[in-house]
Amino acid sequence: MSSTATTTAIQLERIPTGGSARSPYEIPTALPETPQHGSPSPSPPPSFEPDRELVALAPPDKGSQAWLFLFGATVLETTVWGLLNAVGILQNYWTTEMFPDHESTVTLAAALMNGLSFMSSLAAFPHQTKMIQVMGLVVSSIGLVSSAFVTSPTQLIGTLGILYPCSAALYLPAATLIYEWFHVHRGLASGIMFAGTGVGGTVFPFILDGLLRRFGYKATMVSLGLGFFALNAASLVFIRRRIPLSREVGPRRSLNWHIFTTWAFWCGFVVLLLTSLGNFNPTLWIPTFADNIGATKPGGVALVSIMNAASVPGNALIGYLSDRVATKFMIIGTCTIGAVSVLVAWGLGTTTAPLIVFAIVWGMTSLSFVSLWSRLITRICKDDPTLPMLIFSVFAMLRGVGNITSGPVSTKLLQTSVFRGAAGAYGTTNFGAVLIYTAATTFLGGVVGAFFPA
Repeated sequence: MSSTATTTAIQLERIPTGGSARSPYEIPTALPETPQHGSPSPSPPPSFEPDRELVALAPPDKGSQAWLFLFGATVLETTVWGLLNAVGILQNYWTTEMFPDHESTVTLAAALMNGLSFMSSLAAFPHQTKMIQVMGLVVSSIGLVSSAFVTSPTQLIGTLGILYPCSAALYLPAATLIYEWFHVHRGLASGIMFAGTGVGGTVFPFILDGLLRRFGYKATMVSLGLGFFALNAASLVFIRRRIPLSREVGPRRSLNWHIFTTWAFWCGFVVLLLTSLGNFNPTLWIPTFADNIGATKPGGVALVSIMNAASVPGNALIGYLSDRVATKFMIIGTCTIGAVSVLVAWGLGTTTAPLIVFAIVWGMTSLSFVSLWSRLITRICKDDPTLPMLIFSVFAMLRGVGNITSGPVSTKLLQTSVFRGAAGAYGTTNFGAVLIYTAATTFLGGVVGAFFPA
């Protein structure tokens, strides 16, 4: 941290011995601005009464604490969501090697593993953040290890489908605390953090595939669970608040429920719902699709890795641009390009070349759409510091609904017949309906996004 960095001071009331404490959800309603580099030094603080404390805040957007927080949050993002982005590898192994006659149950387990992870946002309570994170880490690690000993597909639902999603509880506080640590560069910081999903999604398919081939399923899941616990336990050291929670005595301050009547909220709500309905399909089905058309160089594992690798620069780029370009134009661009890539590159992808193009384009656009969340939430919440966690939780639940429904819906769509006489994958595989559904929901999200307020 530079020697010229400034700090901000806020005063906190000591807690009197009597009275009822204010709700732990209370967040200071007005925060003093942090002087920018080169601005005049703040005037000396006024003298305080003996029963007051002075607390120095680390500066936002700079300093070692801000970047260490971003590092820890990125590691959590990499492990929690990177593994989820590689679930297609596990699903393919379950279907072909372990439970070949139970595709629908296996698909449900994979969809729950991904979808319920977003539902864990309900566990992000302010005063219990660290406890919730530790509990989420322990439960999800148990889910990974216990999945090594399953003997039926329904047990996959109980272990990876129910227990592993608790891993999101250790990550989600970091996703909202980033609003405290970064103000000017919030979009860029969010893009870097979300890029961790792409990094994890790039390496985990190769890790899983290599371990499964060499050591078998049981050893793979046990080692994965233990490594998951150790790495994330170390990362939690860097996840901390920049702004202390209010401890003042007084009546509980209610949330601004008027936010749910605004056009910005409902427009963002519909955009998130539509884009989430088909977002999980490429990651889920590309390995199976590659096997169906005989694509081996690269095969399904490599295509998932390419897709996730492309989301690393995609998240960073979209986050960077979101600080400079109107949000509605970013939504239109990412959704339109993503939908076209599904219809054309994947739809005509009966050879490896168009599938590689699809993996790159989809990874840099629709798979990186999450980097726009910070700007959507900033516009919806405006200057109210009590709302970002609530709106993020709503968005996360919408993403979960989309991911949970995508498994059963796409499985049903795969039962449709081949589009006879159609070109590419539409006429040679039964994926035509899935392709159209994925492209349509993505494109409609962009159409609604065109009306998002500036």
